[in-house]
Amino acid sequence: MKNLTKLLFAAIAIFMIVSCDRDKDRPEKFSTMTVEENKAAVENTGIDLVGVLERFRATKTVEAAGNMIEITESGKSKGIQGFTGTGLYSVIKAVQGAAGRTGQVNDVFEAVKGCAEEDPESIREFWDENVGTYTWNPSISDFDIDLGGDKFIIKFPSSDVSTTNDATFTVYDYEGVTISNPLDEEYTGDLPVGLKADLKLGTQTLVTFVFGASYNEDGVPNAIAADLDIEGFKFEVDVTNDTKIVSASYKFLEKNEVIMNMSAKVNGLFTGDNINDNSVQHTDRWVCDRVLNPNTQEYEDVYCEDTWEEVEFEEVAHTANAEFQLMNLAVRGQMDIKNLVDKIRIIEDDYYEDEAIDEETYCDRMADELNSYVNLRLVKIDNNEIIAKVEAYVINDTEWEYEDYDLGFRLTFGEGSPIDMETYFEEGFDDFIDSLNDLLEDICNDYGIDYDPIEY
Repeated sequence: MKNLTKLLFAAIAIFMIVSCDRDKDRPEKFSTMTVEENKAAVENTGIDLVGVLERFRATKTVEAAGNMIEITESGKSKGIQGFTGTGLYSVIKAVQGAAGRTGQVNDVFEAVKGCAEEDPESIREFWDENVGTYTWNPSISDFDIDLGGDKFIIKFPSSDVSTTNDATFTVYDYEGVTISNPLDEEYTGDLPVGLKADLKLGTQTLVTFVFGASYNEDGVPNAIAADLDIEGFKFEVDVTNDTKIVSASYKFLEKNEVIMNMSAKVNGLFTGDNINDNSVQHTDRWVCDRVLNPNTQEYEDVYCEDTWEEVEFEEVAHTANAEFQLMNLAVRGQMDIKNLVDKIRIIEDDYYEDEAIDEETYCDRMADELNSYVNLRLVKIDNNEIIAKVEAYVINDTEWEYEDYDLGFRLTFGEGSPIDMETYFEEGFDDFIDSLNDLLEDICNDYGIDYDPIEY
């Protein structure tokens, strides 16, 4: 049962990361469509998403970025080796991974956000010493270097069959600020405030990247904004935080149509004093060895001890609202973090500490509190209709000789009929799985990988 609690708290943390607050133009209402009709809408969303990923993967950028990664990682110059360790280079690799077989779209968001966390000896010092033009020379399998200017330029072949350096990646307009760095107290260099980059194939611009950040007096970013445009596919990241609100928005668009949107807003008190006031010290003590006592000639336990601090996060983050959009579908929700966790701690004490309740009562009470303080529903964006609400319930597993209870989540539709997640997704999504298998097989064929289809 302790694993259940850990999973619950992990779910709360994830909820906080993807939460948001948006005023809706129209009130939500339950869909009048049947369960099967709504299931078809969900499947069609999955099929449409596969189509988007296929188009993204077919862009010229993907091949050019892949070839750039391959040849820069073989470069031996200080400038190139330093570049491959930057956050911007991580963005390029994340784009390549998202379009290929090794990564996810979310990796691109994380890489873009991470551009504010670069930590060489000094970004400005590296920039001043290494800006220039790096031209790939296949005869030496390395770059010819012409230092100088105010841009970092890499000229390279756009594919492994290209015989000329027809692609150019340019980094420019770097700006930094010297401020305390909470990630590394020994770092005294600058932190990035602004940066631009683009990738061109001949005269055609394939990629543009614009990054900006600002910091509070402690060196913590209080605003990050970045836009990455790849042949009409856009990744937009906006993060802000102050002492009372932390918000974030991650969008993936195709020609201004939202494909994925994860937006976040958490209300609380995010001051250093409040975090310190609500940091609780924990101690774990256990038997780690047994040694022979020479006086008694008996083995005795030797205890080890571990002490750590843990923030009672419900005293820091109080409420959150959530939305995760995928094409025309969105999971929306609100969570009263403070009251939910306060109730959970009482239930935990009754079950683990006082043993005043049994496992069934523990799960019943946990489900009740989740349904009281968390409101999740699956909504269609175009008409603001609720396909189903998500609710916690108790699972009574009688497969073994003894009864076992656990928490699960199920969908409740407009007419009030509940369906557990496994049953709902058990059948009816064959066309989506077929489309996904076709995409994965195509990717694996490109890279010479053995492929076992997803069975459904």
